[in-house]
Amino acid sequence: MATDRWAKAPDFHDDPDRLARVHEATRRDREHYLQGGMREIECRACHACVLVKKTSSFHTSVQWNADARDRCLGLEQMRAGGDDGNGPLLPGAMMPTCARLSASIDHGVTEGIIPAESPASDPDGYW
Repeated sequence: MATDRWAKAPDFHDDPDRLARVHEATRRDREHYLQGGMREIECRACHACVLVKKTSSFHTSVQWNADARDRCLGLEQMRAGGDDGNGPLLPGAMMPTCARLSASIDHGVTEGIIPAESPASDPDGYW
């Protein structure tokens, strides 16, 4: 009795060309969803630099890095139990909602550094 290989998705182990295409598409998807449309913005209060993308007036994606988390005055106040309008930061949680950074993002939108919404056509070619 032969045993078949099972996986949630096919691994294309017997088709190296297709496997290479799948890996490339996966790399492109990862880049698109994690970095596509992201713009670097610097907080005008503490100079923490984060990546930001607005998909609508109600939705903003912010990618923090370790340096930005360490520099952010608002996160430091939350970690210390202070209140800058965002409430306390829960232990082990990351709440990217510093009021000063939000104001810097709004300023970036006003100045045209960050598009206010997703473009009508995707620069990465997805739509």
